[in-house]
Amino acid sequence: MDDSILKVLLIDDDSFSRAILRTLLQEAGYQVIEAHNAHEGLAIFQAASPMLVLLDAKMPGMDGFDCCREIRQLPGGEDVPVLVVTGLDDQASVNSAFEAGASDYITKPVQMPVLVGRMQYLIQSSQASQALRASEEKYRSLITSLQEVIFQLDSQGDLTFLNPVWHKLLEHSLKNSLGKPFESFIHPAERQRHRVQFWKAWKRPDRCYRYRSRCLTQTGRVRWVDIQLCANLDHQGNVLDIAGRLNDITDRTIREHYRGLEYVITRVLSNANDVKTAIRRAVQAICGSLGFQLGEFWRLDLRTQEIRCFERWQLKTPELQAFANFTDTLSLKADEGISGQTWQSGKVMWIGDISQDCIFTRKEATKAAGLRSVLSCPISHGAEKLGVMVFFSQSVSPPDEDLLRMLTILGQQLSQYLKRQQAEKELQRQNQRLQLELERAAEYVEALLPGIYTPANAGCKAQNSIWINTQYQPSSTLGGDAFDYAWLDDEHLMFHLLDVAGHGLKSTLLSVSILNILRKRTLKGANFYQPETVLEALNTVFQAGENGEDYFTFWYGVYNTTSRQLTFASAGHPPGILVVPKDSDYETCYLDSDGIAVGLLPDFPFDANQHEIPSGSSLYIFSDGVYEVPIGKDHAIWGIDAWTELLRNHKISKLSTLEPLLDEVRRINGGKTLEDDFSVLEVIFA
Repeated sequence: MDDSILKVLLIDDDSFSRAILRTLLQEAGYQVIEAHNAHEGLAIFQAASPMLVLLDAKMPGMDGFDCCREIRQLPGGEDVPVLVVTGLDDQASVNSAFEAGASDYITKPVQMPVLVGRMQYLIQSSQASQALRASEEKYRSLITSLQEVIFQLDSQGDLTFLNPVWHKLLEHSLKNSLGKPFESFIHPAERQRHRVQFWKAWKRPDRCYRYRSRCLTQTGRVRWVDIQLCANLDHQGNVLDIAGRLNDITDRTIREHYRGLEYVITRVLSNANDVKTAIRRAVQAICGSLGFQLGEFWRLDLRTQEIRCFERWQLKTPELQAFANFTDTLSLKADEGISGQTWQSGKVMWIGDISQDCIFTRKEATKAAGLRSVLSCPISHGAEKLGVMVFFSQSVSPPDEDLLRMLTILGQQLSQYLKRQQAEKELQRQNQRLQLELERAAEYVEALLPGIYTPANAGCKAQNSIWINTQYQPSSTLGGDAFDYAWLDDEHLMFHLLDVAGHGLKSTLLSVSILNILRKRTLKGANFYQPETVLEALNTVFQAGENGEDYFTFWYGVYNTTSRQLTFASAGHPPGILVVPKDSDYETCYLDSDGIAVGLLPDFPFDANQHEIPSGSSLYIFSDGVYEVPIGKDHAIWGIDAWTELLRNHKISKLSTLEPLLDEVRRINGGKTLEDDFSVLEVIFA
C-alpha cells in the first residue's frame, strides 16, 4: 500500500453524517471509503486495507462495538487504528469502546480539529509501531544467533556438550558443568516440567519440544530462557542423545511482566470508585507484582504543610501491621526521612540497607518488621508535586533500569489519575452551576416559543381553516431546538423548526438569535414567501466556526390557504411528515428537499419543493430528538419509520394535544430523561 495515500474507512448508517465527514476529511487530505453499515464495512476493510477506521458506535443491526471486535479478528485488523464516534459520553460507553478493541473514541458533535488531530496521531503511532516491530524482529534474529546456547544430553539427562555461550549467559564454567544433570541448573520450581519435556523428546522423537523455563546463574540470579529439545537418531531410528538450544529471554519476559502490570494499574484506576481505593489497589498491585511486602502513598497535608501516609497496603502479618500502625501516627516535614527527601528532590531514592542509613526515620520499626531495603518514587504533574510512593522489601535487591523506568511510567499514570480526579471535582462543581443556568435558559426558551393556534384566534376568514399544536420538552443539557409560526398576510402561513448542533447555553443562544431574526423579518436577502431564499440568507449569515460548531438544521414552509399549495425547503433537517386521509384510514408521505445543514458550506444552492395539501391532513415537523432514542441492549435507534407510524396512529386517535406523543417516546426510552430536545409542531388543515 502507498503510505502517501491516507486511506480512511468511514462506517456510519447516517448518510448525512457520512457526507459531512467525507467532505471535511477530503479537504484535510484523506481518501475516504464509505460503508453504510457494519457488515458492508467489514467486507470493504478486507478489500481496501485502510490506514484507519472511523466507526459510528450507534448503528442498527451490528453496532460499532461489535463491528470493532470483528475487525480485530480479521487478518491485518489487529494493528489498524479504530476511532469510535459516539454520542454517548458515559463511562460505560467509554469502557465498551475500549473493551471492543477501539484505539480511541470521540464524542458527538464532532469537532474537526480534534478529529483530524486524533486521526493523525493514531495513524502515525500505528506506522511507528509497525516499523518498530519490524526492527525488533530483525534485531532479535541477530541477537539470537549470537547468544544461543547449544547443548547435548545423554539418556540420563546429563550434559555431554556445551558451547561457550553457556558460560557467558549463566556464568557456570563448561568444565564444571559437563557431566552434571541439566536440571540442576534449572530453578527448582521448573524442574518437573523439564523432566516431562525431556522424556517426551526421548520417547517420541518424531518432533521437537519447546518450553519456557528459568535457569540459575552461578551467583544465584534467575534468567528466563526458551529451551528446545530434539532427539538425534541413528540410521535405524534409535535415539542417540538429545540436542538442545537455549535462548535468553529475560529482558523480553521482564518487559512483558511490566506491560502486564501497567495494564493492571490502568484497570485499577479506571474501575475504582474513589481516590483512596484507587491508590490502595494500585499500591497492592505493584507490591504483588514486583515482590514488595509493604507499600505506602504519602502526600502533603495542606493544613499542617507536613506529609502524611495517605494510603498503604501490606502483607497480613502481625509485624507488618504493627509497622503500618506506627506509620499512621507520623507527620514528617517536607525534607524529613526518605518520603520527605523524595518529595523535596523529586527523584527516585533507594536504600539498600535501612539499618545503616542516616536519613531513614523508622529504623527500629523496620527492624522489628524484618524490612531491609526501601525504594521511593515521586509522583508529580509537571512542576506540581502530588505525592510519593514508598515500597519496602525484606530482601536486598538493587532496582534495575527496567524497574525504575516502569515505576516512572506507573507514577505518570497515577499523577494523571490524580489530576483527572481534581479536574472532575471542579467539573462537577461547574456542572452544578451550569445545570442551574440551563434550567433557567430552558424556561426562557419555552417562554419564547408559540403555543397552540385555533380558528378562534383567526384574524380573517382564510385563517379559519388552520389549527396548530406544539409540544416542547428540553433535554437536561438543552439541545438548541426552536420553532415558530406566523401569518405573512391574510392567506399565507409561515412555519419553521430548527435544531442547532451541540448542547448547552451556546447552542441555545444561537437558536434564540435565529428565532428573533426570523420574527423581526430583518434577514437580508430573504423573501419570506420563498423558503429557498430564507435558507440561503441564513447560510450567508451563519457559517460554522473553525472548530466545526455553530451549524444547524432547518425546515421552513409557507402555506397558501387559497391554492392549498405548501412551498417548503429543508437544510439537513428530518423531513416533514404529512398524514393524509385515504378512505377510512390515513397514509403518510415525507416532505423533504436535498439540502445540507446551514453553516457547513458557503454559497450552497438550496432548492424548494411544493405539495398540494388535501383536506383533513396534518403536517408534522420535528427535531431528530423525537426518534433518535436508543432501545434494547444493543442501543439500536428507534428510528424515523417507527416515529412515522406513531404519528399516523395519533392522527387516527383524533387527540387534541401532542402530549401523548411525548409520553410514548418517554416510555420507549425506559422512562429516562431524553438525550435531546423533544420538539414537534403540528399543522392541521381543514
